Amino acid sequence: MDRTYTYDVVVGGGGTAGVAAAVGASCAGASTLLIERNAYLGGEATHSGIGAFCGFFSCGENPIQVVAGAGEMVLKEMEALGPTIDIVISDTGNKNIIYQPEYLKCAMENLLDKKEVNCFLHARVIDANTTGRTIPSILCVDDEGLFTVTASAFVDATGDANLAHMAGARTVWGGRDGKVQAATLPFRLCGVDTSQDMSSAAVERAIKKAREAGFPHLAKEKGVILKKINSHIVSVLLPSVIPQGMTTQDLTAMEKSTRKQVLSYVQALRTYMPGMENCELAVIGPSIGFRETRRLVGGETITADDVLSRRRRSDSVARGGWKPEIHKDASQMGVFLDVAASSYFDIPLGALQSADIDNLYGAGRMVSSDETAFAAVRVMGTCFATGHAAGVAAACQALRGSAQIDDVRAELLRQNALV
Repeated sequence: MDRTYTYDVVVGGGGTAGVAAAVGASCAGASTLLIERNAYLGGEATHSGIGAFCGFFSCGENPIQVVAGAGEMVLKEMEALGPTIDIVISDTGNKNIIYQPEYLKCAMENLLDKKEVNCFLHARVIDANTTGRTIPSILCVDDEGLFTVTASAFVDATGDANLAHMAGARTVWGGRDGKVQAATLPFRLCGVDTSQDMSSAAVERAIKKAREAGFPHLAKEKGVILKKINSHIVSVLLPSVIPQGMTTQDLTAMEKSTRKQVLSYVQALRTYMPGMENCELAVIGPSIGFRETRRLVGGETITADDVLSRRRRSDSVARGGWKPEIHKDASQMGVFLDVAASSYFDIPLGALQSADIDNLYGAGRMVSSDETAFAAVRVMGTCFATGHAAGVAAACQALRGSAQIDDVRAELLRQNALV
């Protein structure tokens, strides 16, 4: 059976950026479809079990909110489900949002239903039909076979720039050295006495003892444990590896390596970290979490100077409050570059527009940025903001024939985004 679906805007990828893009496009009046290959929404936020949103607030002392709009809509849906989020100050002194991934899946679905976004789960984009500088349609697959989706504008929120890659648009891999940031496989433990010291220093003490005792597969000594108030469940961010590519062989090797690390870390923490004596492994992943793979080559590129100088601009469609957080060594914690407290930088529309495909926008950790700037824009709070902007821009192009900056900004402001 030949199946073809037609929409104004199609969003590939149902993570934080993709959900925000779909909400923004639909609220702007565009018929919108979101395509997600997994069984649920959330992307890295649910599929990798991370458990914390960074980037809703500026870094350092006296944090200010820099992300609202679609991201705040998701948080309100979470609050409607009960006490599912906490706002905390992390070990690094930054204001973050701790959330429960299982509730996030439901909250995102509820929001898409309210905003009348059609969503196809268990569907994968496998090719893009490109004519000149335009994508008229994409080819997808589900368990019944192939189907085609046509649209006036597309948003690539796959995280890995998969749609852009299939369409022949230029992408980049890593920095000047061709290397990307470390990927991490988070895992969750239950039965933890979280009244004990769960700091990075406590983790390091335990892992050093385990290494001295000969425990294998411990990639690094320092890591992060995320805990929720009044909960015995924690998320642990330790098992890490540097991605070499995106083939099935590459992905399989990374998953197997980091799962071996998980088992060793669980035993190490249970043996040497106070409060972990009776812990049990609740969830691995279920998929490795990528910080960096492919990035879009956009009409404009966000630079390190833009981020570090906290550049403001008249063509801004989103704000970035995070500072560069660089994880280029799988055996070490990330390195932060300092920025002024209570500050943010503006993200231009051009960084979300493909330089090669006129009706293709990119959002999330694949936005056009240099190596250092990327380390600041990749966090999920900022992904909500760039996704929202990309969705609104795509809707403007689909409905009006072009995405003029004044129109995009006006619609984002109408949807309570911070631009």
